[in-house]
Amino acid sequence: MKKIIINLIKIGVTVTIIYLIFQRFQIGLDDIVASLKHQPGWFIASFFMQVGAILFSIMRWNVLLKGQDLNITFAHVIKTFLVGRFLGTFTPTGVGLEAYKAYDIARYTGKTEASVSVVLIEKMIGTFFSLSILVLITLPFFAGSISAKFLYVFSAFFIVLLLLALVLLFSPGLLRKILNFKFPLKSKIEKPLNKMIEAFTIYSTRKGSLLSAVALGLVVYLFWFLTYFTNSLALGAGLSLTDILKVGPMTQIATMIPLSIAGIGLREGAFMGLLDSLGVMSGADSTARSAMMLSATMVYFISISVNVFGAIIFLTRRTDYRQQMEDMKASREKA
Repeated sequence: MKKIIINLIKIGVTVTIIYLIFQRFQIGLDDIVASLKHQPGWFIASFFMQVGAILFSIMRWNVLLKGQDLNITFAHVIKTFLVGRFLGTFTPTGVGLEAYKAYDIARYTGKTEASVSVVLIEKMIGTFFSLSILVLITLPFFAGSISAKFLYVFSAFFIVLLLLALVLLFSPGLLRKILNFKFPLKSKIEKPLNKMIEAFTIYSTRKGSLLSAVALGLVVYLFWFLTYFTNSLALGAGLSLTDILKVGPMTQIATMIPLSIAGIGLREGAFMGLLDSLGVMSGADSTARSAMMLSATMVYFISISVNVFGAIIFLTRRTDYRQQMEDMKASREKA
């Protein structure tokens, strides 16, 4: 019953936000139909932009796995990631992707703490580090159009996130100080927490892995923003790549708020509001405004269309983890 209520609330929030966007920017159903008939062939390019984002995400995860001495075949990494994406379609904020990645690699290698650590570090690099950098770079473009007080607070928040990520990634030993304090359930979590910190600490001597992961993370977001751009070309929104790069990072932040279904409504609201604050909306007719909104909406649908590959792998995959672990052990002994 609780889940049903939460889902109903999310549906209500999604519908309400979409309705308000239609009202605020005077978008009609005829405008949406006209936009979709513009040059739909560009959606193929959008599909490949999403494939690019996924490919570099897989490469980022693989770099971090190798940095943790989890030497998984790249084919297995690809399959696990795609299955995780498919499962993430049905979970809030895509948590199914991260959970499946940790679960699968833990079973494959028998190293649970290391597998979980890689997922946590990858999330930290992607959200706390790479995205924080992009947000801080783009915030100055909104000076004068957004409250200065808001910009200062928002900047301070992401600077703190960035500093926290730097400490956790490059000086994880500081986490051990947490264990000096008494807190509930300390006796139960102290051992796994120590193993987790040890897994984090490995990267302090392998900073190249972390720096490569950060660089790959920035490329991942670039491909995400290129998806907005190619959608804009498909729909006739008339947006420049510069406009999209300015609003993209904060739009991405909005989609992480678990208030609506898959971020729909929040994505469009943030995208349109940010474009409006830059003055992009001035002079645009209702068809162009419709195309701008759909440029954001179609990112989600293009993204989940790639998940069909994960669904096929999920339905056909047969993984004998015990045999794989024995093969890995044998290959190590030969080495």
